[in-house]
Amino acid sequence: MSDHDVLFWRMLALFQSLPELQPAQIMTWLTRDQDEALTPARLSAFTQSQLKAFFPGDEVLMSPGRWSRVKACLRGELPHHLRVATFPQRQPQLLAAFASQDGLMINGHFGQGRLFFIYAFDDDGYWLHSLRRYPSAPQQDEPNEVRAQLLRDCQLLFCEAIGGPAAARLIRHNIHPIKVPAGLTITSQCDNIKKLFAGQLPPWLAKRLDRANPLESRVF
Repeated sequence: MSDHDVLFWRMLALFQSLPELQPAQIMTWLTRDQDEALTPARLSAFTQSQLKAFFPGDEVLMSPGRWSRVKACLRGELPHHLRVATFPQRQPQLLAAFASQDGLMINGHFGQGRLFFIYAFDDDGYWLHSLRRYPSAPQQDEPNEVRAQLLRDCQLLFCEAIGGPAAARLIRHNIHPIKVPAGLTITSQCDNIKKLFAGQLPPWLAKRLDRANPLESRVF
């Protein structure tokens, strides 16, 4: 992960930890009287006294626990829904991408989405495998092709909305798009996928994962 990506995910966590402040307020707060751009190293170096000196919000709302969470975000100690897990001894059997604006809800439109949260699954459960975002630099390829390439190792994509041509493009990349109703959380959908692994997979998913198809043994 590049420094730009590390910086982005730390700032997203910080924005979420201070919902009463606008992102622009937080950026002004952290860059006050500084000529250099923000970097992960600079975020980690902030002391609590420095942060308190120009805090743009109501300090009455800032308990010691909240300050600890702010400092943790700046150091890169992200909350669970943004914390990529590494299990060298576990091999993902399925990768599912979730289009989300916050890492909590499946609330992203694929064709407009910039953030994708990739979860890995095996027989023992699931974990956050990687965080991916649409490149900020101009791209030569069509935007949805860039998104498809970003998810090229995934078997499933969950999103709140997706157009027909975009869905067809994903299918050509062997990614199965699934549109879900508004209000569904990533965790609840991951739990549903976990239940599938514990039972019989749908034939289309069994084929996609090169697993036994339960219909093949059925006598007609």
